Amino acid sequence: MASFRYRAIRDSGEEVSGVIEGVDRSLAISRLSDQGLHPIDIEEDSQTAGSAPVLSLPGRRIAGPEITAFTRQLAWLLQAGSTLNRALDILGRETFSKPLSRLLADAQSDIRKGRSFHDALASTAAFPPFYLSMVEVGEATGTLAQSLDRLATAREREQKVRGKVISALIYPVMLVVLSLGVVIFLMLAVVPGIKDMITSSGAPVPETARAVIAVSDWLTANGLTVAAALAFGLLLLALLWTRTAAPRLLREAAQRLPILGKVIIKSEVTQFCRVLGALSAAGMTLPASLKLIAATTPNRRLRAAADDMEVALRRGEDFIAPLEKSGILPPLLARMIKVGAETGNLTPSILRVTDILEDELDRLTDRTVALLGPIIILGLSVFVGFIITSLMGAVISINDLAI
Repeated sequence: MASFRYRAIRDSGEEVSGVIEGVDRSLAISRLSDQGLHPIDIEEDSQTAGSAPVLSLPGRRIAGPEITAFTRQLAWLLQAGSTLNRALDILGRETFSKPLSRLLADAQSDIRKGRSFHDALASTAAFPPFYLSMVEVGEATGTLAQSLDRLATAREREQKVRGKVISALIYPVMLVVLSLGVVIFLMLAVVPGIKDMITSSGAPVPETARAVIAVSDWLTANGLTVAAALAFGLLLLALLWTRTAAPRLLREAAQRLPILGKVIIKSEVTQFCRVLGALSAAGMTLPASLKLIAATTPNRRLRAAADDMEVALRRGEDFIAPLEKSGILPPLLARMIKVGAETGNLTPSILRVTDILEDELDRLTDRTVALLGPIIILGLSVFVGFIITSLMGAVISINDLAI
């Protein structure tokens, strides 16, 4: 039996940690749920994980859009008056992929044994903590259909925002790849054809042309090795993606980029407000919501702000001050949330701020895509122009020598 180290949240919002045993991760999560704990992070103890293959791929992964579609359709069926068991049976047999259908069948079996829907979903290890918390609150308050509807809406909007951000990233990445392809083609196909004519003429070769020829020679001699090393590195990174800090490091590096960094940070702030608003609308206490967000948000500044907000709440202080101090949320929007808290309209205020942030993100994404294209094309033109100018200078020196 394996041991798992976990961090979890009690209903009161208190964070606890420890070690629990289980045959697998799903059973460990189930046992935590039975104890009234909401897992936010659970990993197999390194002392018992030694036998696990290093390059093993995670199992039972369900695509995010498929989970969203399932949530939306389940909410519709429950709102139409269907029982939970009947709704799961319909969705599991007729609608989704085999992995999700098997997962729903397992959850349905657990429900028939007397377990709650939240515990049944937690035992599958396929749903994020935010999702499970929304379901648990909905079950506890008798508003499961409404909670699922809000959850589906939040996930749909999140995926829409993520899609726009990815689109904004794909376009410049494709241009960069195309630029590298053009430069490599020049170095491997064009420069070698001119090199012999330049070097055998006896004319002095300009330093810039020497540098271009040196790079071309190196790529010609080591091109296959570089390509193989790059392919191996990408494959290794893909296999270790969920087992290393690579996603976090890559995300933090991307946030420092001059233009794209603003888009990434804005999308994470929008997601922070969206999750907070959804949890608040579902009836989850604010301290518990902030604990959950602080444990799952990828942005360190937001994580620190959520922690400080939760501490301020427990001390009876102004919990919006840490968010204003972080500088990650525009002051006007932070004040809107503050006014909402003071007037008892916190949830509508957070949701309104989320709408504003999404509109700003849409405009920022459009401007970024419109700006990056010409910048990359200009950079490519300058670089290719440098290569051609260097080679033409050497060719002209040959003609001058002949004259």
